[in-house]
Amino acid sequence: MLEIRGLRKSFGNQVVLDGVDLSVKKGDVTAILGPSGSGKTTLLRCINFLEQADGGTMELDGRVWNLGHVSRREAMEFRRHTGFVFQDYNLFLNKTALENVTEGLIIGRKMPRAKAEDIGRQALEKVGLSDRCGYYPSQLSGGQKQRVAIARAVAANPEIILFDEPTSALDPELTGEVLAVMRRLASEGMTMVVVTHEMGFARNVSSQVIFMEHGKIVEQADSETFFEHPKEERTKEFLQLNRRGWEGGE
Repeated sequence: MLEIRGLRKSFGNQVVLDGVDLSVKKGDVTAILGPSGSGKTTLLRCINFLEQADGGTMELDGRVWNLGHVSRREAMEFRRHTGFVFQDYNLFLNKTALENVTEGLIIGRKMPRAKAEDIGRQALEKVGLSDRCGYYPSQLSGGQKQRVAIARAVAANPEIILFDEPTSALDPELTGEVLAVMRRLASEGMTMVVVTHEMGFARNVSSQVIFMEHGKIVEQADSETFFEHPKEERTKEFLQLNRRGWEGGE
């Protein structure tokens, strides 16, 4: 479904992504793990053209993009097939939960308001917020804000949703409600790529796990193999340091 080859990105003299290859099949939940500064978030942002890569190619459903030379129109076309969930929610503070979900449908896709609001309410119901349609972000908890952000992504009916550390800004008490929504999406077959520190989620929900460091993929395997039979010494070290996060589940 999604195929990336040779993705490169530097900021000045600092190489952030050094020839990354990534394959995601339809229905996959791909968890991307790694220490801070390994390039995880930059990878996600380059995939969705929030950052301009220096080189590489990306294929989605048979269409190929040259990552180093992408026009604004091409980037917008790609984003029509994807959703993106930011770690800091990225909601409009002056709009209600429903308005945050429908804004892109009405403005970006020229959808009639009534149809957009119907889809928006369904999306909010899916994330357990049907009773919060008229609430503003200031009236919502962090977990509820992130669930609105997920509803916004779901409402666009994407082929794939990219999550950038969706629980990193949340208190532990609120993390569970967001992970529960993501588990539900995974069970429904939504294709997802998730940059996360939630080791239990990576082990129990994802179908494949990628471990990154210094802008490269150190190891990539199905979830069971990654956690139970890692091949690379650096992966083994990382898992040992974070053992409490995944041995007990989510």
